[in-house]
Amino acid sequence: MKILHIISDLYTGGGQKICIELYNELAKNSDNHIVLCSLEPMTDQQQIMRNKISSEVELIILNKKGNNPDIFLQVVKMIFQVKPDVINTNLRAFFFSSLGLMLSRIPHVHTLPTVADKEETAGRRRVYKFLYDFFNCSPVSMGKRVFDSCKKVYGKECKANIEIGTLPAEATDKYAEVKKEIDAFRKDENTKVFVSIGRFYPVKNQELLIESFELLLQEGYDAHLVILGAFDVVPEYAKLCQDKIKTPECVHLIGEKENVADYLIESDALCFSSTYEGLPMAMVEAMSVGVPTIATPVGGIPDLIQEGINGYMSEDMSVESYLALFKRFIENDKLDSEKIKNIFQEKYSIKQCANKYLDLYTEKVTEKSK
Repeated sequence: MKILHIISDLYTGGGQKICIELYNELAKNSDNHIVLCSLEPMTDQQQIMRNKISSEVELIILNKKGNNPDIFLQVVKMIFQVKPDVINTNLRAFFFSSLGLMLSRIPHVHTLPTVADKEETAGRRRVYKFLYDFFNCSPVSMGKRVFDSCKKVYGKECKANIEIGTLPAEATDKYAEVKKEIDAFRKDENTKVFVSIGRFYPVKNQELLIESFELLLQEGYDAHLVILGAFDVVPEYAKLCQDKIKTPECVHLIGEKENVADYLIESDALCFSSTYEGLPMAMVEAMSVGVPTIATPVGGIPDLIQEGINGYMSEDMSVESYLALFKRFIENDKLDSEKIKNIFQEKYSIKQCANKYLDLYTEKVTEKSK
């Protein structure tokens, strides 16, 4: 089967990582011909993710510049050249692929990256509903809340609800260096080290995270916060967050890193303070190494967190609530890392995820042939 996956870009992000690991896994089967198309031209910032793409996956890079309508025609031309059996879009690629999907009428699925009403603008969602209603196009969710939101927004149930899947996080050749770095933060075994992963962007809400953590430090708690993520996406927001830091010896902004797993392994907990999320890949990776997550109760996060077992959620989006979340985590006994690893193994392996997607693609192609 020839499978074409269209993604908006290859910047470092959970959605991009899901796509790459899924298609690397599918490409292991010699019966599959996997083509991955990224709409935006390659930049240095995208090399981290590009380097993770298997040599068995055919990669196509287009030349999307802003919202230039020329990208619609580029996608049409690419689809007719590739001639796939089935197409899967992700992130903003769905909108820019819409003309190609209509003209080609190739069976198609779109993976919703988050709850449907947060996915895009109202105007673009109308385009999506048109595709779902009148073309061979099906939405796919990666979590119950996302699944339920699809019916509410589009009047159409998702074709499938497929649990997010990823490879277990593994230490890299830089692990010893990272361990030394993190160990230097710890006064003793009671020092807590929290890690946050994500580009500085308003929806990631690092502002809430930093404000809450600074209050935690003011109350005398022994803790460090390590934030991994690029600063150049929305520079003015990154500057706003940096200005919130009053205790730089305990709040560490270390930029974008390829070896995220090393920091997860050495942390006590992963932090999410987002205003909305789909199903965060970093949270699943953290589970694979037995690390709990503390997070805001948004998007698909409640589908992943089993309260008091693999993490905790704040009551709301306020600084006071997230501060209470930090305290709750610190003051409770350490969560069982083996239980957390077992949850990952039972539900979130990349092999299970790839098999479910392949079954869905086969079903879509079979529907067309009838």
